[in-house]
Amino acid sequence: MSRDGLAIFFVIAMTAGCDRAPAPKSEPAPTEVAKPEPPKSPPLPAAVTSLAQAEHRQKGGGAAQIWALARGQNAFLGKLEMAPGGKVPEHRDPTEEYIHILSGAGKFTIDGQSHEVGPGTTIYMPPGALVSFENGAEPLVAIQVFAGPEPAAKYDAWEKVPPSL
Repeated sequence: MSRDGLAIFFVIAMTAGCDRAPAPKSEPAPTEVAKPEPPKSPPLPAAVTSLAQAEHRQKGGGAAQIWALARGQNAFLGKLEMAPGGKVPEHRDPTEEYIHILSGAGKFTIDGQSHEVGPGTTIYMPPGALVSFENGAEPLVAIQVFAGPEPAAKYDAWEKVPPSL
């Protein structure tokens, strides 16, 4: 092939397909189809709540008490109180949980490791952690946060305490 013939062949090879319409896109494979997202709930309104206004529930005649300070779509914040000697049996929650102890002391067990805890201690529990608690000789007062409101639904079964006048 002559030099001119090679040049023409090169130009044709390099421009082949440049003047054609793009090939139609093929349908995605069934595994590539995006799943529709569930409809989102409308955002909750902002709220400012005093402790006296917070929903208050108890279990065991007051052996354990919770005040729902804030409950949103992504978190729950509560004030938790437990009588001396009270126990929280082993359990797992599906979301992160945080406890900050204001007063009282006891033994907190996370995934088989026990920790003595008291005022000023903050406890982080990852989702699915196996946890339990044994309160000491004084009442426990703590702030509890669930990174998701689902685990706090267990408090709905506790006895509702009417607001004090």
